[in-house]
Amino acid sequence: MGFTFEIEGLRVFFPYDTIYPEQYKYMCELKRALDAKGQCVLEMPTGTGKTVTLFSLITSYQYARPEVGKLIYCTRTVQEMSKALEELRTVIDFRVRTLKEDAAKGHTTRPSVDVQQTSETGDQGKAASREASRAEGHILGIGLSTRRVMCVHPEAQLKRSEASNVTREDVDEMCRQLTAPWNREDATKAKSGQHKLCEFYEKYSRTLGDQSRFLETGIYTVEDLRAMGQQEEEYGWCPYYVSKRLIQAADVVVLNYKYVLDPKVSMATSLGGPPLLTVGRPGGGGGGGGPQQQMESAGKEPSIVVFDEAHNIDDVCIESLSVPLNREHLEMSARNLQQLNSEIDRVKKEDNARLQEEYRRLVQGLQQAGQIDEHLAERLQSPVLPEDLANEAIPGNIRRAEHFVGLLRRVVNFLQRYLEVDRAQCEGPLSILHKFEEDVEVDSKSLKFCHERLRSLLNTLRVANLDKYYPITRVADFVTLLGTYAQGFTVITDPYPEAVGKYDPTVVLSCLDASLAIRPVLQRYQSVVLTSGTISPLEMYPKILGMTNVVTTRSFSITMERKCLCPLIVTHGPDQVPITSRFALREDPGVLRNYGELLEQMVQAVPDGIVCFFPSFRYMEQVVDKWCETGVLGRVSKHKLVFLETKDHGNTEIALSLYRKACDNGQGAVLISVARGKVAEGIDFDRHYGRCVIVFGVPFQYALSRDLRARLEFLKEHYGIQESEFLNFDAMRQTSQCLGRVIRSKRDYGVMVLADQRYARQDKRSKIPDWIQKFLEPGHVVMSTDVAVLAAKSFLLSMSQPYEEKTGANASVLTPKDLAELQRTESLRPAEEEPGLGMRPPPEKRQRFFAPEDSQPGSHRQQRGQRQQQQQQQQQQIHLNLGGMDALGDVA
Repeated sequence: MGFTFEIEGLRVFFPYDTIYPEQYKYMCELKRALDAKGQCVLEMPTGTGKTVTLFSLITSYQYARPEVGKLIYCTRTVQEMSKALEELRTVIDFRVRTLKEDAAKGHTTRPSVDVQQTSETGDQGKAASREASRAEGHILGIGLSTRRVMCVHPEAQLKRSEASNVTREDVDEMCRQLTAPWNREDATKAKSGQHKLCEFYEKYSRTLGDQSRFLETGIYTVEDLRAMGQQEEEYGWCPYYVSKRLIQAADVVVLNYKYVLDPKVSMATSLGGPPLLTVGRPGGGGGGGGPQQQMESAGKEPSIVVFDEAHNIDDVCIESLSVPLNREHLEMSARNLQQLNSEIDRVKKEDNARLQEEYRRLVQGLQQAGQIDEHLAERLQSPVLPEDLANEAIPGNIRRAEHFVGLLRRVVNFLQRYLEVDRAQCEGPLSILHKFEEDVEVDSKSLKFCHERLRSLLNTLRVANLDKYYPITRVADFVTLLGTYAQGFTVITDPYPEAVGKYDPTVVLSCLDASLAIRPVLQRYQSVVLTSGTISPLEMYPKILGMTNVVTTRSFSITMERKCLCPLIVTHGPDQVPITSRFALREDPGVLRNYGELLEQMVQAVPDGIVCFFPSFRYMEQVVDKWCETGVLGRVSKHKLVFLETKDHGNTEIALSLYRKACDNGQGAVLISVARGKVAEGIDFDRHYGRCVIVFGVPFQYALSRDLRARLEFLKEHYGIQESEFLNFDAMRQTSQCLGRVIRSKRDYGVMVLADQRYARQDKRSKIPDWIQKFLEPGHVVMSTDVAVLAAKSFLLSMSQPYEEKTGANASVLTPKDLAELQRTESLRPAEEEPGLGMRPPPEKRQRFFAPEDSQPGSHRQQRGQRQQQQQQQQQQIHLNLGGMDALGDVA
């Protein structure tokens, strides 16, 4: 099983007997970016093996070039992490078998590595053993998740079994209490049984001196690590701390985005922030420390970061640096300060030397004094980027504990007065800082260190339950970010954030610049890859993320034996009434009637599951209520069961389970859900679970929200991105994500219905991924509901017919022989004729399916397309003249 082939001299280990043409082209583009030590944005259709393609190319690249560092693979959920690691295990198992066969034949392909230079601990014997293992093709790959997921302590497992809604904070609090250094110190001095300790952490601590006793080379999922942690005789250590410890030694690390992008978390894993001094892998690049591994001060770590499913990465960046506060937070913060004062007085009486020692360290500066060790790094989770705090001393006016608490009290009082508003307002950071200086009498430098100073104080006071002080920590986050960044943020105060009539003022320090969170990653690591199945339009991401060394942006088409996708743009009903979710027309009886008729007819035409998406929960509820009143849902229920997504994740899980059971029974079902929700982002509807997807309306954000308005103004001022451009980009990437749910493999097929007249416009249609546009026929751009149903019936009938798989270089699946023939053919073809080898397709090819009017001059098709375009422009002239203002009225 599997075969090897070469791409420009690089031997690639691919674990399956056949490969897709788009997988090969994806590898070519990816290798091009790695060779150039730059960044890339790659879109690969869903269901075409993107994960195995990434791992095959990058691990082969690491093997051939030992100087290349680790692969940091970022994804969203634990399930996706497990799938990725299982795929990685398949790749590495095949590589080990292949290299063993090569060794038996006397072939050696592994470049030689100086064992003395790659020694991590100074023990050349251990380094030689690791290098020998890697020469055989083995690697160390691990997954990392939260304590709540990885903890194997009996009490944590009991909490999970008794309460399914146990929070991350609950497990974190218990873990800190059992592993705090002072608790462990007291336990060793006191009689046995008086202090609880975590036996798993204690074994981890005892094993800490010899990393080889943690894990041998291999691929370990989160479930594997938990199982090993429960094996007391052989392992028995804490899987959470072991995985964190092995991050620097691993060749491949799979984890959540936030462990790299969120400064509050990335400092604990040492994966975010500025370049470190040691970067090489043991046995050839990643996580050790030796002369060869000392990087140049101005250089980058030769590691590779991959953000999979990166279509919403800018939202993740902004969320990680935004801090909301309300009156309840501030009231609880005031109580926290009273508790801190009491603790300080108690420590002064019992152990004043601790406070004096902290003061001495703060005079020297935390980093210069060596205070930030591994354990404290986790506790000092700063909301700002690490380089902003490096090598600076804590200001004198907040070094003493009582002075610092007094400053925080003035800050909380100021924020409480600031929240006494009766209308919304928006201010920049400099304006708020000026008010702080006048009212609180504190400069921005003191505010900049508030979070770090608070964490140091909590550590000195030996506070294990950090969640108890979460409110004041949030205030420290707020003022720390405020004092650090003069641009890229705004302060929004809203007296009615939830609903009109409920006075609950909220102040939000809202991040506007997504590049702030990802900038340390771009500066630290040699290569950064953004990839997804629905990441169009590609050109927007380098702009908003500040990517300056982009080698390639590329969207790959999907090769299929037959036309397995049927995109349909429905613009009106049989009565010629346009259908749209535009704010002015969304409650129009004609629109709701046509939406209902579309669903009724599709239910009768599609034999299996149908997934529907609405722009927002509010609009979904309005439409469903009308459908109940008019009997639409009753008529639909005669053919298929109907399930709804709710804001409660537990109820949504139940609805998904019942939906799948109904589809398995052969009757099929309808799942009504929301774009940007759980169903749209993380659930796959392969095969009969999703034969048709219907997107009712365009999922614009609520463009009148103040934080979005501020971000739009920021993007226009600093990046030259117009409001309508970004709103259309954001709405269409959400639409593409919904459409991508319907097909999960090449043998799958499905109907994609875009039910809104605005999808027929060029500014919307051009932002649909190229691999979907490829199947959009000119006659399917402007359709009525009844004609769309007929087209869906015809498509599904054609899919039920038998077909023969093609073979050869032009087939959708390539054997090793076919791939060799394709490579030979492409080597003889000029680069500009074949975009698959690193050249971007020319604009006319990329937009061939964008619009029917792109035909040759003088043709009947062009004339017909021009007439359709003129009619469309007449119907939508008012909206075109508004320059994108139709987006501003869409509530999402």
